Amino acid sequence: MKLKKYVVKDIREALENIKRDLGEDAVILSTRKIRRGGFLKLGGKTYLEVTAVVEDDQRSKPEKNNIYKFQEIIMKNKEKRQEEELRELKSMIQEMKGLLVSSRRQEMPHGIRKITDGLEKQEIDAEVISKILEYLKITHGDVDLENEELRSMLSEYVLPFIKTEVPELRGSVLFVGPTGVGKTTTLAKIAAKIRLEEKRQVAILTLDTYRIAAPEQLKTYATIMDIPMRVAYTPREAKLELDAMSSFDVILIDTAGRSQNNDIQISELRAMTETLNPNVSFLVLGMNCKHSDLNEILRKFSVSKISHIILTKMDETKSYGHLVNASYTSGLPIAFITNGQQVPEDIFPANRRELALLLAKEVLKYAKSG
Repeated sequence: MKLKKYVVKDIREALENIKRDLGEDAVILSTRKIRRGGFLKLGGKTYLEVTAVVEDDQRSKPEKNNIYKFQEIIMKNKEKRQEEELRELKSMIQEMKGLLVSSRRQEMPHGIRKITDGLEKQEIDAEVISKILEYLKITHGDVDLENEELRSMLSEYVLPFIKTEVPELRGSVLFVGPTGVGKTTTLAKIAAKIRLEEKRQVAILTLDTYRIAAPEQLKTYATIMDIPMRVAYTPREAKLELDAMSSFDVILIDTAGRSQNNDIQISELRAMTETLNPNVSFLVLGMNCKHSDLNEILRKFSVSKISHIILTKMDETKSYGHLVNASYTSGLPIAFITNGQQVPEDIFPANRRELALLLAKEVLKYAKSG
């Protein structure tokens, strides 16, 4: 691991030096302002001290989650302990609900029990499972797994728990989310849809400057699609760039991935959102994330005034429970689903009836095979 410290005038100069010395895989660990020069602490100039790191073995790259690891240690206080206790309590409640369903399983009719297995296999929220089973038992008593109408019928019971809406994209559109969910690629797909299909004027603004190579990745997409792109290093600069691009129909704003467990990063996100005041704010979530993590992600990222959810990486999981869990837990609509890395092909608007049918198909597939 190579660790290097820079004293520079601004973040731009730091990024140039880091990229030159450590390469595009370097990650910024910390920044702070310092004063140099003067006499007896009087006078002098203010500089920016930036610490960056890169792994010697490129197969083991540092993750952005480590950017603030020193600050995270400092932030372990009473409030954080209380939040952890609250998470544990919620987790215990979920487990108890699951046990309650399991204890009743032996008393269930054969078809209903198999449907229960399929719903649990898809990792659907325990509360939702209980409600769906109650509907089935009251209405049908039991079900025939070979009934050709069963998929359609089951989807109707799933439907009330799925909320979808594709918003009108005008003005500034913000993309936020945890690390590794594919925000940049998803933004590029939507940019292509606006530019190539709708023939509207779109621009891209990136604030993801923690990863040295991140702006270059997005710039490649922008160049191919002939879309202007700008980089901002602070919320204030981002606001100035937004004002300068006000003539465009849509300005898509990319941000650095943030850990829901890092209070400093979440506070930064809150400040940035308040400064930019976007028209639409997308929370990008991976379909392959744990159900236990989903609730915490939704709670922490609410500081960005989330208006819609985008679910990514559908092709990387066989569990589609988040098609229900994301909107049921947050009350927010799902706008888009992505199912691959190809730009712009692998994205489609969320349709609640289609998603309900897809989920019902997977539930029945497992129910019949078990």
